[in-house]
Amino acid sequence: MKTSVSSRVVQQAIVAITLLTLSAPLASGECTVAHTHIGINPTWRPADWNKPAEGSVDTDPTDDNKLWFFSLPPIHDCATPGWPAWEQANGNTFLVLTPVHEEGERIAKLDDPNKTLYTCSFLYTKAGGYGDPNGREHIDGWHSAFGPQGVWNLQSLDANTPPAWNIYLQREGVSSNLDEDDFLMLLSDDSPVLEKDGDSHFLEKRWLDDSNAWGIHAHAGFYFWLDETDDEVHVVLSAHDAGGLYERSANFTIRFAKTVIQPVQGDLNNDGVVDIADLQILIDQWGQSGIYRGEQVEAHDHDHED
Repeated sequence: MKTSVSSRVVQQAIVAITLLTLSAPLASGECTVAHTHIGINPTWRPADWNKPAEGSVDTDPTDDNKLWFFSLPPIHDCATPGWPAWEQANGNTFLVLTPVHEEGERIAKLDDPNKTLYTCSFLYTKAGGYGDPNGREHIDGWHSAFGPQGVWNLQSLDANTPPAWNIYLQREGVSSNLDEDDFLMLLSDDSPVLEKDGDSHFLEKRWLDDSNAWGIHAHAGFYFWLDETDDEVHVVLSAHDAGGLYERSANFTIRFAKTVIQPVQGDLNNDGVVDIADLQILIDQWGQSGIYRGEQVEAHDHDHED
């Protein structure tokens, strides 16, 4: 079943994205929204993000041509706390969903008025956390990787030589609390894509002057039809290369929630509040140690009888 989205709803949703994008300040000429990046070589990591040319580690050299997804790396001013996934460092959901309004009213799903339209558009920086007006809007679309040492980059020669790769997304599924038509993505021309499981969407490759390379830069909003009980949802995507240059990515789950808990120092029970409950945990654990050294083990004989 196709998602029922009137042109009025689509236009309003796109306008909402545009206004939020314009409200985010431009930093050094960069795009004001955060994208999910698509690159290659998922197991390569720099030892020090401030010195990417030194001490890099590739834990699996056999996957150098495998596609992968990742969020904003640690070196970025608006880095995702749980990079490379869109989550907090402790695994909690990071991406916040907000309702879409038209003339002050929520937009109801045509065939199920108990569900209303939500999207992901909040501002964030490492320094200021959620709601920082100097942050980037999360999350709107896709971008190719231009990572340290070029190790994540898709192949690129010169402006006159289009690369062989032809990357497309495939929708693998959504969370079990959603109907199949409760998720879609909207492109900047108002077109809905990835409306049902198994749908694919090609990401146009183009020469990116600011990166001096061929790549991907596509704006597309994430949209969900949710009822009152849908507090957290997810969508599972994969990346493929129709050109045959790169291997299929692993499935990548992007999770969203209406309410997120931002880690706070001293919040021992991870409920987002530092209170008496955290103090009780501290009292209960007082004096305990998690440090264990092999030298503390009592010596024993390794000679064993057959």
